[in-house]
Amino acid sequence: MNFDHILNSINPNVIAMLSGGKDSIASVVMLKKAGVPVTAIHFIHKWGSAIPTNEAKRICKQFDIPLIIYDFTKEFSETVSGYQAGRPCLICKKTMYSILLDYLSSQKYGWLCIGDNANDRTTIARIKDYISNNKLNESLKFNTYWGSEMGMVLPASISVVRPLIDLSINEVESFLSQEGIKVKRINSTGDKYFEYHREGCPIQFADIGVELDETLFSDLKIYNDAITDFARKNNILASIHMPSTFIITIPTGYETKAIKSLQEKGLHVNKLANSSSVDFQSYHSHIYELNSGLNNSIVYEKIFNRLKERLELFGQCNHIYQNDNQISCSYKDQNNQLKVYFDFDSLTADIVYSFSDNSTARIEIELFDNLMLELFRTRKYKVSKL
Repeated sequence: MNFDHILNSINPNVIAMLSGGKDSIASVVMLKKAGVPVTAIHFIHKWGSAIPTNEAKRICKQFDIPLIIYDFTKEFSETVSGYQAGRPCLICKKTMYSILLDYLSSQKYGWLCIGDNANDRTTIARIKDYISNNKLNESLKFNTYWGSEMGMVLPASISVVRPLIDLSINEVESFLSQEGIKVKRINSTGDKYFEYHREGCPIQFADIGVELDETLFSDLKIYNDAITDFARKNNILASIHMPSTFIITIPTGYETKAIKSLQEKGLHVNKLANSSSVDFQSYHSHIYELNSGLNNSIVYEKIFNRLKERLELFGQCNHIYQNDNQISCSYKDQNNQLKVYFDFDSLTADIVYSFSDNSTARIEIELFDNLMLELFRTRKYKVSKL
């Protein structure tokens, strides 16, 4: 791998984000072996797994790479607490990037290393758009794209290198194997259950609609430490969502054994939450193109309330949460659930309506379909039964 572009630059010193996973480890080792002066930075909080931190320490010691370990427990809790839309990874990432910005502004480094690989299609698409829109003479591997979707601005003296951006996950693993590196995994499912995924901290397994706080953080750590221990012993992936205790195993079929393992450790698991029997029916609608003018609190609340009214959901069990341009609206009673998620970055929306056999609300799929046209004033949507 040729890194002359870095070595011949004004400031070849690199600071690399090192999560302790395969991609970030492969990135720093690749740079080090090419003679690039690289320093790693590893972020931790007290609810994360110890495994990635131990791996980061081990690799940096083995390859003589300076390592900065930054404990951002306080910043993490302050920015993530109160969030209700499930996994808060984007907020967490923005918090880490804000801290990293101090290092990037120090003039000590000329480059930032990020471990994106060829499987990171969304990132690759964003880099291409960034280069094209700004008419830059840059490449996927060497560029100045960094967190612009989160409002982050890279200091003018810094460029970004992504050593793995042309390599698939299989090629990354092949590189690690050639170097004799075996990375210990947490064995969690990550955020994309049945696709290529990155493992992360257990906070990503918070149930949607539940307000995040430090008590929930602790429960997520305790339960996910236990279930990933079970996963490693059985050579599978596993995670548990809280507070529902809903379990995911990959491959499927290990859920009952996982429940038993957790119970043997004195942990309560809701068997009903893990039952495969279906008591509710659900409809889903995806709106492919929202009117950007809807990004107004009065308007989106009016749409949500009108949808409730037309479906004859008359309870007051409403929860509305906004994080930047993502807005989550939910309603729940004993027999009905309605969730509306607006994403004004991508100008899309998802609506899920669930109801039991005992529901007295309107449950005709034709009505649900018609309401998409009526409320969103677009034909660019698709309705389906779940």
